[in-house]
Amino acid sequence: MKIIFATSAAMLLLVIAFGCSSIRNSPSIVSETFTDNPVQQDKGAYLIKSGDKLLISNLNWSASLFPDPVKTQNTQNSESGYAASVHQDGTIKLPEIGTIQVSGLTRGKLADSLAKLYHDIIKDPIFEIEITNLRVKVLGACNIQGIVLLDKETQSLGEVLAKAGGIKFNEADEKIQIIRGDGQEQKIIEYDFQQLGDPRIMNLTVYNNDIIYIPPSREGMRSVKLSRKLILIQPILIALNLAILVINLRK
Repeated sequence: MKIIFATSAAMLLLVIAFGCSSIRNSPSIVSETFTDNPVQQDKGAYLIKSGDKLLISNLNWSASLFPDPVKTQNTQNSESGYAASVHQDGTIKLPEIGTIQVSGLTRGKLADSLAKLYHDIIKDPIFEIEITNLRVKVLGACNIQGIVLLDKETQSLGEVLAKAGGIKFNEADEKIQIIRGDGQEQKIIEYDFQQLGDPRIMNLTVYNNDIIYIPPSREGMRSVKLSRKLILIQPILIALNLAILVINLRK
């Protein structure tokens, strides 16, 4: 009788647990879906802004402004150049010339400006600017989810997917999405997997703060939900086994 009571109580707990999990509301995302016609959107060159991290390289190593990092103990010099963070007022501070305004400039314009500013300080200055904090997010049915750093201002969709370890085709749905926007005006550019063989799709430009989302298939989602429910049920099953064990020991 005690065993029947314990079993009934455990089953009741299971029903309540399943019921609670089924009535939870899933979050929804309101966005605009665009045509899957592979039209390239040119957002123009990236403009430097506050908070950006720059790596400034002097390609003319015969100059003494940015000496070889192997021969210097200056911690701001790296193997690639001089690291500088853009302050809230849009400025950076550089050796010899001090504080300059960089916010709103492209990498090319900043390089040209530095060449003019350092013209009387070093011989034949040649500068290259990298923005090291540019990144995108890759989520969903891929081998490595998370943040992918961009090697340059923009990269192709194919390059980003390669950095994410590729797509898990056995878990993915039939679509791939590029989510773009600042949160108030969000756009989804959606493509079918069958189009990924088209170079125009894989060479699509991916910009800073884009989200590459590979929706999982229904089968994949069912598998995830089942795993979560099993995790929820496991403590109840353990408690049931302990109850049965205690009842048997008392006999």
